[in-house]
Amino acid sequence: MLCNVPQTLNGEYWDEAALLSLYKEQYGIEKNFGFLKDPVIVNSIFLKKPQRIEVLGLVLLIALLIWRLMERNMRQYLEEKNITITGWDNRQTKRPTSFMMTTKFINTLVLTVEKQRKLARPFKAEQVEFLVALNFTTDIFTVP
Repeated sequence: MLCNVPQTLNGEYWDEAALLSLYKEQYGIEKNFGFLKDPVIVNSIFLKKPQRIEVLGLVLLIALLIWRLMERNMRQYLEEKNITITGWDNRQTKRPTSFMMTTKFINTLVLTVEKQRKLARPFKAEQVEFLVALNFTTDIFTVP
């Protein structure tokens, strides 16, 4: 197999099977950057200065890190408690995604009445499930 990784690196021996396995694991990392290729994001960004492009890249990486940490925390919680959560089409799942979670809160409306925040409607049970899985309370939206 041809590659640019030496057969021994830091005292470890890399045979063909190990290199192929390592290469295939990259997909798990690269798929997370798919949102950067989304035309909605790419076509709407007009940055000329390299410094601004660099800062935007950093902000997007931090956002991706938070996105993946939310997924990880939800999944760890469900695994530890040996429970499921309501996912797509009201099916139970042990592997919720951050996108799935955001769709559950898309219609959440927070009102400010006399300097006090209130929810327009109380949370549904499935929304509370996601908040609990993230170790948040229901007042995360209303208490500053």
